[in-house]
Amino acid sequence: MKTVLAAIFLLLGCNAVCGQICYAPQSESRFYLTLAMEDFYVAQDFTRGLWLIVFGSDVHGDHWSIVDINTNITYINTPEEGCKYHLYTPQSNDLFQQCLPSSAAIVKDGCLMDFYYMTLSLGAEEFEWLVGVTPVGDSGYYKRSVSRFQETNVVERELGVLVDFSLGISDPTVFDKDLSVCVDGLI
Repeated sequence: MKTVLAAIFLLLGCNAVCGQICYAPQSESRFYLTLAMEDFYVAQDFTRGLWLIVFGSDVHGDHWSIVDINTNITYINTPEEGCKYHLYTPQSNDLFQQCLPSSAAIVKDGCLMDFYYMTLSLGAEEFEWLVGVTPVGDSGYYKRSVSRFQETNVVERELGVLVDFSLGISDPTVFDKDLSVCVDGLI
């Protein structure tokens, strides 16, 4: 009996360590960025391979990013510089897949949430991401409840705390951006 219990705990632990922390096929979240003191909206549509990130309280605002996991292209639009896109490596976009990558290391497990740390070197730049994940009811999926990220020369260290979450995407038109106007540029 002890052997069976040990095997079950090993398999359950492997689900987290082996990259089996997965997010719902579609969801939307609103984070509060504690340093910038502004909202941060995230819509994830893994059925289409897209993430949309919008800074501010208007989900149709003009400061947004789209991560296209299928093409490894990230688009960033700002009011000042317009829209630029950049082709990233598949390893870069691994961080944005539906399940945490196998390289995500659990750094703290707890009764409220588990924390995973991911890092990626992009030449001279480095991207660091610490996420606190919690289950979404009994769906088998997880949500990010805390997100701390930093990218060299792009984003100073920022901490986002989840303030609203829902399964599905309430307004699919949030993804309707004119990407044809985007120009190639280092982001």
